[in-house]
Amino acid sequence: MSIKVKGDGNTVAGRDVVVNINQHPARQKVVIQPGPECIDGQQKLELKELCYEWVALHNNIKKRPLTYGAAWSRINKAAGQTSYALILKEDFSKATAYVKREIAKLRNMKSAPRKDDQWRVKKIGAIKARSTKNLGDPKAYLAYIKKNFQQESLADLSHDELQRTYTYIFNKK
Repeated sequence: MSIKVKGDGNTVAGRDVVVNINQHPARQKVVIQPGPECIDGQQKLELKELCYEWVALHNNIKKRPLTYGAAWSRINKAAGQTSYALILKEDFSKATAYVKREIAKLRNMKSAPRKDDQWRVKKIGAIKARSTKNLGDPKAYLAYIKKNFQQESLADLSHDELQRTYTYIFNKK
C-alpha cells in the first residue's frame, strides 16, 4: 500500500510513503537603494570613522569587548534606522552626537588615561573646542588653570588637573 501526499512542507510517517515536495524558487536578495534624503558618502565616511574610534577605544578601556556589529546596531537605533546607509540627513547629527557621547563617557572613566594613548590629546582638543565654539573665548580655561594649578598651558597639567579643567569647562555655560 502507498500513500501519495502533494503540497509544500508535508511530513508523513509510515510505510511506503511518497512525499511530493514542490521546489521553492531561489530567494532573491533585497537591495535597498538609499534616496537623496539619506546621508551622502562623506557623512557615511565620517560616521564610519567615529564608529571605528568608538569600538577601538571601548575595547582598550572596557573588559567586555564591543563588536562593530553591536556598535552599528546602536548607532542605527539612535538615528531611528535599520542601516547606516538609510540614516536621513536630518538625523545625521543625532547619530554622530550619540557616538561622540559614548566616546566621551569612555574617556571620562578613571582608567582611561592609562589605557587610551590619545587621552591627553583628545581632552586638550575638547577643552579648546568647547572654549572657542561654545564659550566664545579660545582661552576660557586659562584663568582657571592659573588660579587652581599655577600653570599657563594645558600641556603642563597632570592627568587629574586636566580632567578637572575639562569638567570645569564643560559645566560652564
